Amino acid sequence: MSDETIFEGGCLCGAIRYRATAEPLRGVICHCGMCRRHSGAPALAFVHFPATAFTWSGMEPAWFHSSANAERGFCARCGSTLGMREAVLADRVQVCVGSLDEPDRVRIDDHVWTRSRIAWFDTRDTLQRFSRSSTAVASQATGDD
Repeated sequence: MSDETIFEGGCLCGAIRYRATAEPLRGVICHCGMCRRHSGAPALAFVHFPATAFTWSGMEPAWFHSSANAERGFCARCGSTLGMREAVLADRVQVCVGSLDEPDRVRIDDHVWTRSRIAWFDTRDTLQRFSRSSTAVASQATGDD
């Protein structure tokens, strides 16, 4: 395995670290209200890694059930937003791009839940946009219809 297939990251205080030893499956910028509240930002970027190639080290994240189908992960010590997990996507681990040591190494594929986008927050990229979930991933993270 080369260093090019190793992705590492963690929380602000360093109590939680993680390592992925495979390329990301996809990257997404989510505009839903839950992601905004979880991150305190106008949108939240996630990257998905295969669960079989992902390990947490140090403390485990604390998990909050944000909806019937999803949990949001954070550091119980410093409060850093770390990721999300969903039963329907149990084959992967979703981590927040901002928690990666080298976030420039991952790509973002699309924007989801754009119908919830804050009007003044507009990115100038050419990525595909979905008013709800992406057609690429059957996410059920929000309770919104």
